[in-house]
Amino acid sequence: MGTGKKEASRKERQGKPNDGMANVKTKGENFYRDAKKIKTLNMFKDGKARRNAQGEITVSASYQSRDLPTARIEPNRKWFANSRVISQEALTSFRDAVAERAADPYQVLLKTNKLPMSLIRDGEGINGLKQHEAKMAIETSPFNDTFGPKAQRKRVKLGVSSLEDLAGESARLQDKYSEKNDEGFHADGSAIVRGDDTAAAEDLGLLTTSRESVFSKGQSKRIWNELYKVIDSSDVIIHVLDSRDPNGTPQALDLRVEQV
Repeated sequence: MGTGKKEASRKERQGKPNDGMANVKTKGENFYRDAKKIKTLNMFKDGKARRNAQGEITVSASYQSRDLPTARIEPNRKWFANSRVISQEALTSFRDAVAERAADPYQVLLKTNKLPMSLIRDGEGINGLKQHEAKMAIETSPFNDTFGPKAQRKRVKLGVSSLEDLAGESARLQDKYSEKNDEGFHADGSAIVRGDDTAAAEDLGLLTTSRESVFSKGQSKRIWNELYKVIDSSDVIIHVLDSRDPNGTPQALDLRVEQV
């Protein structure tokens, strides 16, 4: 095969070494199929693995190769330097500044810190429909006109017109109710601590010891959100294990590890 027919030699002969891929022929391209069609067909065939007559995989599919490459991490001092974190004081001040200037159309935030914006916009997710319904309910039926000695309401406003509709709505709510969503909560709404002996007795209506509300503190969603914020803005996280193991302290993860 002569060298004059090669693409690199053609570019040298024509004096266009930097013409890019404007006149490069794609494999499989002909009069009936252009390069775009060939690329589409190759994409369709690329998702399957190639097998031999015995059914063994000779060429694995894309992103499914079992060959372990030689993974090496480049030694760099940046691995031991400070990461892109922010302190709680700076985060609070930045959140207050953004909240003050958010309503001003003449002020624009030019430079932001490289942090998740959800930390700044936390608490802004307001249910507009629910807020509108509450506002309309307050405007149409104020508290003084609904309750008290000057109440003007003669009867309770219900969303049903008859007793049959009320029974049907109750049945629908009963069918929609799921016990799985309520398991793990006491009758007062507080969370049940895994490993608590009184949890099973409470389900049966039997309580032999008094329950203090202080034991259910620190388990709300707000506390967990604050914990996630502290973890996101921390350089070093220290996990301290209590070797005394008092009653009620093991979490669900600890019990799961013990079972495994």
